[in-house]
Amino acid sequence: MQLKKFDKEFYESISDNKKLPLDTRATYYTVIVDNKKIGIIGFIPARFPAHAGFVQIILALEFRGKGLVKQAEDLLVKKYKIKTLFATIKKSNSASIKAHKKIGFEEISKEQINNLREKGFLKDDEIRLVKNY
Repeated sequence: MQLKKFDKEFYESISDNKKLPLDTRATYYTVIVDNKKIGIIGFIPARFPAHAGFVQIILALEFRGKGLVKQAEDLLVKKYKIKTLFATIKKSNSASIKAHKKIGFEEISKEQINNLREKGFLKDDEIRLVKNY
């Protein structure tokens, strides 16, 4: 698996790409396996804690459910020397929530969620997951 230059045309070809809205603060990569483009992964550095950030990922339909999310995120962690990785996911995206929990992400505390919502950093229809490395 490799992370290569972001291919916007490939991103737009993924049927449900609206589940991964592009963020101007993020750096995006095309995820490649066996010379095939399988998905897009993005990284947004966090202001705190140190060596932390947010991941965004979407795989083409035919590559989902094959354990590739963990591999792609591990490459991102290595590339950016990440110690804490966050994922903000729509509550309705149960497949993504399940995939992230399966690879070691946990929901942040209710107190943290409420605090983030009060400050406008987390919408009511979103949850925040975290994984420490």
